[in-house]
Amino acid sequence: MALALRSPASTTALTGNQFASQWEDPAASSAAFTGPREQAFTYSSGASAYRVVYRSNALPAWVKPTISAFIGIHNLSDNWDSYGGKAANRDLIKQSLFVLGLIMQSDSPAPSVVPMGDGGIQTEWHRRQQDLEIVFPADEAPRFYYRNRATGAEQEGFANEIARLTRLLSDLA
Repeated sequence: MALALRSPASTTALTGNQFASQWEDPAASSAAFTGPREQAFTYSSGASAYRVVYRSNALPAWVKPTISAFIGIHNLSDNWDSYGGKAANRDLIKQSLFVLGLIMQSDSPAPSVVPMGDGGIQTEWHRRQQDLEIVFPADEAPRFYYRNRATGAEQEGFANEIARLTRLLSDLA
């Protein structure tokens, strides 16, 4: 499974939560029916255009709602919260999508994607009496926080601890 974010030179402008989805052209051999396929979501915001490419045999249920949430956050302007909140940092959007592409499995639940006042982003899951939050602040290294409300167990660390995050996320499914 791979999730990539690319910015093409030109694309069709879409607004809101619209997607331009398409499967890659089928190959001449039967491998086209068994190999990974590519699905691309293209969206624009202001003068920027983005293309998110997902390569897999089947599109997991978490992909579209997650990308839709990121589009909504990317479209926020400065002072989005009427308290001086900064617009989301585009590099943090890319970074958080990259981390999600590494830790999410096909059966993973979609995260809630929340803007932060400093221009950062937080992805979070609250399921099965557990909380997992991955925070991508504007001026600090990304971190995660985990809490099991049933046992009281807590963990925290850096978002580059992919194996640990994958394990914690699998417990939420």
